[in-house]
Amino acid sequence: MDILHYNTTLFFAILLFSIYLFQRYYSNKKPSKNLPPSPPALPFIGHLHLLRPRRHLSIHSLSKLYGPVVGLRLGSRNAIILSSPAAVEEALVKNDPVFSNRPMIKAGDVLGYKSTAIFFSPHGPHWHNLRRLTSLQLFATHPLNLLAGIRSNEFLSLIQSMVKTSSSGEIELKARFFEMTYNTISKMVIGKSVEADVAIQFMGIIHEVIDLVFSFNPRDFFPALGWLDLLGVERRMERMFSRLDGFITEIIEEHRRRRRRRSEGVNAGEEDEEKNPLDVMLSMQEANPETYTDDVIKGHILIMLTAGNDTTTETIEAAMLLLLSHPEIMKKAKTEIDMNVGHDRILDESDLLKLPYLKNIIKETLRLSPPMQGMPPRASSGDCTIQGYHVPKGTMLFINVWGIQKDPELWDDAMNFKPERFAREKEEGGIKFIPFGAGRRKCPGEHLGMRIVMAGVGALVQCFDWEMMSKEEVDINSLLGLTVPKGKPVVAKYKVRDCMVDTLSKI
Repeated sequence: MDILHYNTTLFFAILLFSIYLFQRYYSNKKPSKNLPPSPPALPFIGHLHLLRPRRHLSIHSLSKLYGPVVGLRLGSRNAIILSSPAAVEEALVKNDPVFSNRPMIKAGDVLGYKSTAIFFSPHGPHWHNLRRLTSLQLFATHPLNLLAGIRSNEFLSLIQSMVKTSSSGEIELKARFFEMTYNTISKMVIGKSVEADVAIQFMGIIHEVIDLVFSFNPRDFFPALGWLDLLGVERRMERMFSRLDGFITEIIEEHRRRRRRRSEGVNAGEEDEEKNPLDVMLSMQEANPETYTDDVIKGHILIMLTAGNDTTTETIEAAMLLLLSHPEIMKKAKTEIDMNVGHDRILDESDLLKLPYLKNIIKETLRLSPPMQGMPPRASSGDCTIQGYHVPKGTMLFINVWGIQKDPELWDDAMNFKPERFAREKEEGGIKFIPFGAGRRKCPGEHLGMRIVMAGVGALVQCFDWEMMSKEEVDINSLLGLTVPKGKPVVAKYKVRDCMVDTLSKI
């Protein structure tokens, strides 16, 4: 009877609260001629039911039905979808200060160290400080050039391992690319790589963290119902945070131990003169412990280690799959590399300016398959106007990157892989190519990502001849975001090019 009484009480409490929300929702609605067009809404949930798991397709479908500016009501939150270059430019250029916030969500509080990590942090002094630190220590031209050797060595290590196993001539693309990318970024950020099995474990953590960040959590749209944790998302977050925090804590503690040994004159042979971002932040913590707390350092290192790994890996994989399905384009890329680099050495980042067609291949890959199929949502910090429509403070902003970059009115033969288009395409009258976002929240790692992807894909094309294990493996529809990617890992066949045998035998 006690259980029955409890369940009945809970049911009526939720019912009464729902009626209260219903009354609040409709009593607070103020008719306005300035609001953007909007689909019919359901009571309580508004338009939440219209945002399906493959959100980029839902956003695109709504834009096709209601135009380039669409208003939504997501539970207790307002939202807006922008799907034209003119509207996006107005939001992210003209009104960039207004749209420089992220929506406050539970994932940021749990997985983002109380929203102190740069990805989740509100726009303000703390965010500016982290952004400046990130740009100066890792993404500015000077540190990028200084750390080019690390990236080159990781590419070389991958190629060496492929040459050693060339008798089998098979490679699981995503897993191997992730290992290379993770080791590259970890050496740049914390000064060391990790064991292969640890990298694989971390890949699993990254994928689950990304899944949780973009999962539907009722608390984010109905704050008063958050205590129920109806879908169990927050319990998953807490469990994942325990693993994540343990991983990052061990990295930082090991670095502290190394710093103590260096300060005591132990292990004098270590390269202690070369400062990395983690070392810099620990030094800043010693001078200003109240600002650079452990949580701030953990969140910052976490974002630098994770933000680029998954997206960079997926872009390299997507580029290789597109090249495998378009052998004529692969042949053009080989010819460009052969003419400008030759066969006596493996290309490196100093060659990239001489390889415009390779750059266009990567840009076309990013157009067809943008990271995460679009940029994360933002939130307005004040009222503003977009394309004549009123946008109130606190509105979530969704940019239809997927749709804009495949719009047949903006791109000739939009759904086909044509790198040549970037030799002539000009961004006239607005933003139409925004895989890295725009404005203050634009991805700070754009130039690093382009260097890693271009050099990695270029070296793979230069050194090996490629083919798929099976033609069915090249799932172009999943690359375009039209279907769910296959669960089976993609495996490709390769062999050392005849013209590169002598060079690769010496590495």
